[in-house]
Amino acid sequence: MIHLNTSKILITTDFSDTSRLAFSHGAFLAQLSKGEIFLLHVVVPQWEIAHLFSSGAATGDAEKVAQAAQKTLDDFASELRRQYGVKVTTAVKQGNPTKEILKYAEETGAGMIAMGTHGYSSWEDLVIGSNALKVLTKSPCPVLTTSRANESSYKTIILPIDTSFHSRAKVVLTMELAKQCSAKVFAVGLLAGDESNKKGAMEVMLNQVVSEALNHDVVCHTELMMNVRNRAVATVTYCNSKNGDLISIMTDQDAELSGFFLGPYALQVIQHAKVPVISIKPEEHPEDAGWEDILAGT
Repeated sequence: MIHLNTSKILITTDFSDTSRLAFSHGAFLAQLSKGEIFLLHVVVPQWEIAHLFSSGAATGDAEKVAQAAQKTLDDFASELRRQYGVKVTTAVKQGNPTKEILKYAEETGAGMIAMGTHGYSSWEDLVIGSNALKVLTKSPCPVLTTSRANESSYKTIILPIDTSFHSRAKVVLTMELAKQCSAKVFAVGLLAGDESNKKGAMEVMLNQVVSEALNHDVVCHTELMMNVRNRAVATVTYCNSKNGDLISIMTDQDAELSGFFLGPYALQVIQHAKVPVISIKPEEHPEDAGWEDILAGT
């Protein structure tokens, strides 16, 4: 069973405006759980020297770049400590951003990574930056991505449910997060035009989501949407209609069952959402495991 763990949150930044949005979101969650923040910057020498600290460090001097980065990081850390009252540890690494982020997450025992959706490179994927994409797909812990929203208070969490096996694995963590934030959950069942025969099964799933919400003392509303053409668009549109503050999705969907996986669904949601998105990597379960088995952690 996948559980929420915000006792140690890794926030990565390249000092871009997008990456700085993750500061308040990560710090807010750490504050609620009396957790701590690990603030990481990865120096990519060629990119940094050419663009980031050209006025504060001699070209070609990677050490000066790292020192300038450390000073900037420490300034941000001081502000987070003052504003949120959380413990903040800073680190500057050099090398490949994805590898260093994942390595540091493992070293610190981070239960969540918070990051912006772009950064470290002038080349971006069609929807999100390449390093954010790699972290999303390789991180063993949930990843909170931000691209627009400054507000870090979560009162309404959107929980999309489809017919894929992994879709339901995020329910318990989402309810734990809602309880921690005193938020209500809107669970929306998404069925495509050729899935009308699954309406009954989806209604059962949504009822079980409500039961799980009750177990966590969380208010949960459900809705079933039929004839959905694009689940990602439907998810974001539904979030907007409910004034959602956060969307909870999986990093991997069962392509054989639902017709989409990380690329088409998760990336579109992250790209178009006006609010942060928490992406959860599913655990491996036996192929014959059912809905009750997942909630029971078997």
